[in-house]
Amino acid sequence: MITQAEAATDRISSFVGRELALTPERRRSIARISLGCAVMAAITMTFKVPLPAYAAYLVFIASQEDAASTLKTSLGGVVAATIAVAISLLFYIFDAGEPALRFPLLVFSTFAGAFFTRTSSLGPIAFLSGYILVLTQTLADEIPFTDPLTHQLLWLWVVVAAPIAVTATMHLLFGESPVALSQQRAANLFERLARHVEDPSSEPANGLRDELIALSQLKNKALRWNKRLRVFAQEDEALIALLLEILAISSHLSGDGPDTRRNACAAIRAAGRAFVRRRHMRVDFKHPSSLDRVKPSTQATGRSLQWAVRELLDCARGGAAVAAPVAPAPTGTHRFLVPDAFLNRGHARFAIKVMLAVLGSYATYTLLDWPGIRTAVTTCFFVSLSTFGESVHKFTLRASGALIGGLMAGLCIVFVIPLLTDIGQLCLLIAAVSAFAAWISTGNQAISYAGMQLAFAFFLGVLQDYGPNTDLTVLRDRIVGILVGNMWVTLVFASLWPVSAAQQARALRAAALKKICAMLRIAHRRSYQDIFMVQQDLSRADTMQARATFEWRSVGQNDGQEPSSYAAERIAAHALILLRVRDEESHGAATIEADAQLALQIDALLDSSQAPPRMSGPPERTSSLLHQARAQLEEDFGHVTRSR
Repeated sequence: MITQAEAATDRISSFVGRELALTPERRRSIARISLGCAVMAAITMTFKVPLPAYAAYLVFIASQEDAASTLKTSLGGVVAATIAVAISLLFYIFDAGEPALRFPLLVFSTFAGAFFTRTSSLGPIAFLSGYILVLTQTLADEIPFTDPLTHQLLWLWVVVAAPIAVTATMHLLFGESPVALSQQRAANLFERLARHVEDPSSEPANGLRDELIALSQLKNKALRWNKRLRVFAQEDEALIALLLEILAISSHLSGDGPDTRRNACAAIRAAGRAFVRRRHMRVDFKHPSSLDRVKPSTQATGRSLQWAVRELLDCARGGAAVAAPVAPAPTGTHRFLVPDAFLNRGHARFAIKVMLAVLGSYATYTLLDWPGIRTAVTTCFFVSLSTFGESVHKFTLRASGALIGGLMAGLCIVFVIPLLTDIGQLCLLIAAVSAFAAWISTGNQAISYAGMQLAFAFFLGVLQDYGPNTDLTVLRDRIVGILVGNMWVTLVFASLWPVSAAQQARALRAAALKKICAMLRIAHRRSYQDIFMVQQDLSRADTMQARATFEWRSVGQNDGQEPSSYAAERIAAHALILLRVRDEESHGAATIEADAQLALQIDALLDSSQAPPRMSGPPERTSSLLHQARAQLEEDFGHVTRSR
C-alpha cells in the first residue's frame, strides 16, 4: 500500500520530470540562449562595456519561444531604453546637483511606470522605461559629477541595445518560426490528446488544457507572421475549441468507456493526420490506427464525445462549415489606456505598493551607506505582481535561484576563474552555466523564473569587471540586495491592500460559470469562442489557486459559497455535454426553457442570497440522452449544495 509520503514524492518527481523534459524545441532554445550569453560576455570584455552582468542577463529577457515574439520584445526594449535615457537626461538637469529633488522624481518614475504597465497598451515598454529611469536616477548617488554621469547613462543605452541586437540576430538566423512552431505543437497535441483519451493517467488533463490555450496565442502570432495563413484562422479556432471540449468530456467518461475511448482515439489521430496533410507538414505519427465502425453510445457522455470527435475530424479535413466569428462592434480609435484606468482603484493601489517597496529598498541601502545592495531596487520591479500569492511565489523562485546562482558563482570565483587564461575560456564557462539556467527558464511559469534568477546571480558574481574576479564581497552584497528587495515587496504587498490569489481564482471560476449560464440560455448553437473562453477562465483559476498556496497569511474573506475548482470544472464539463446533446438532437423551445432553469441554479450557487428556482418536470418528448445529461448537471448542483 502506497503511503501518503510516497504519493507526494511521486507527484513531485512527476512534476519535475515534466517540467525539465528536454524536447528538441527546448534544446534549440537552450543552445541559442547559452551562445548569446557567451557572445555578450566576449563583447563586453573586449570593448569594456559597463555592467557586463546586465548585458548578459538581457539575453535571457529578450529570448522568447519564437522569432516573432523575440523581435517584438527586442523592438520594445530598444524603444523603452531610448525613452528612459532621454527622460533621464532631462531629469539630470534638475536633480544631478540637487539630491533633494531626486526622491520625488523617483516617486514619480516608479508610480508612472507601474501604473502604465497595467493600464496602457504599451505595458512592457512602460515597465522597462520605468525600471531603467529609476535605475539611472540612482546612479547619481554613486557618480556625483555630471560628465561621467552622462557618459554612464549613454553607455546604459548600449548595455540594453547590444544584447537585444545579438538576441534578435540569433533568432533571425536560428530561431523558431511561429508558423512552424505552432503547427508542430498542434500536431503533437493531437497525438497526446489521443493518448490521454485512451489512458487518462498518461498525463494530467490540466496540463494539456494549458498547452491548448497557449497554442491559441501562438497561432495568433503565426497569423501575423504569415498573412496567407488567415485562410485557416477560423478552422484553427474551431479545432482548438473542439480539442478543449473533447478533453473536458473525456475526463468524465465512464460506463461504455473502453469502446468509446478506442474509437475516439482513432478519430483524433485521423484528424491529426488530416491537419498535417492540409498544411503540408512532415510529421510521423506512431499510431496510425484505422477507424472502426462506431456503435452509437447509449450514455450521454459517450455519445457527446462521439459527436465532438466526428466534428473534429470533419473540421480537420476541411469539410465542416465553420461559422465566421461575430465582428466586434467598432470602438473608434485605438485606446491608449484601458477603459477603467482611472476608475479601478486596483491600478493605482498596485502602483503605490510598487512605489513604496522601491522607496523602502532605496532608503535601506542609502541609510545604511551600503551601495552594494542596490539590486534590491531591481528586485522590487521584477517581483511585484498583482496578487500576494503571485508575489510570494515569485519571491520563492527569485530567492532560491539567487542562492543557487550565487553559490555557483562563489565556487567558480574560488576554484575555476583563477585557472582561466583568456576570454575564450571565460565564454565557455558562461555558456555552460547559461545552458543550465536556460534549461530551467524554458519551463513553464511554475519554475521558469528560478532559472532566470540563477543566471542573473551568477552573472553578477562572475562578470564584475573586465578581468578575473577573486572578490566575494560584491557577490555577497548583490545576493543580500536581492533578499532585501524581496523582503520589502513581501511586507508591502501583505500589509497594504492585499489581493488574494485565492480570491482571483474564485472570481475566475465564477466568470466561467456565468459564461456557461449564458450558453444554456441561448437558443442557437454555442460558438467555439464560448467554449474556449470558459476553458481559459478555468485554466487561469487553476493557476491562481496554485499561487494561493504561497500565501502564508489569510488575505480576504472566503464565504465558502463558490463552487470549488473540481466542482466548477465538473459543472462546466457536464454543461458542455448537455449543450452538445441539445445541439445535435435539435430540441425545441421547451428544452431551452428547461436549460434556463439550470442556469438559474448556477446563479444561485454563485450568489447565496438568491434562492434556487423551483424546478419543473422535464419537457415532453425529452430524449434519453438529454435526460441523462440534465440529470448529471443537477447531481453536480446537489453535491455543491450539500458540501456547504
